[in-house]
Amino acid sequence: MRKTIPRSGIAAKRLHPPIRSIRDALSFRIARMAAINERVGSLFFQEELGLRVNEWRVLGLVTAAGTAAFSEVRGQLLIDKGQLSRVVRTLVERGLLKSYPSLEDGRQVDLVPTAEGRAIHDRALSYIAYRNEVMTEVLSAKECADLLDMLGRLIDHNERLLVTQEHA
Repeated sequence: MRKTIPRSGIAAKRLHPPIRSIRDALSFRIARMAAINERVGSLFFQEELGLRVNEWRVLGLVTAAGTAAFSEVRGQLLIDKGQLSRVVRTLVERGLLKSYPSLEDGRQVDLVPTAEGRAIHDRALSYIAYRNEVMTEVLSAKECADLLDMLGRLIDHNERLLVTQEHA
């Protein structure tokens, strides 16, 4: 079913500058920045750590959580279940993650980093910190903090919109 563009009161309080081309759209600019960063980062992850970007993201989320449910990781990354299964399988086979049936819900799988997975995570995180400094070197410390705050609010807002849309 084709959805129409909502015509609510949002247009009346327009905050975003006019969009004359795709290059003006906030979503395009964020996606482009992410693509540039991913291109640079993928070289490091592949050459130095032997990881693909999605493998790093899964390892990073699981290590940050200590133990993470498969469904939680999927929700954070917004990727296909089959794709995530393949990434997890690769990380388990490489000895970077362990996978266990969830104690809380037998239908779920919990993911835990191994010692080797944590070591690779720590190396990757050092690189991420360096890349973040390079990416933001054109900003002041306050501008960087403001940008991170704004991105956090935009992500939270758009996650709520996504949930609302998926349940409509």
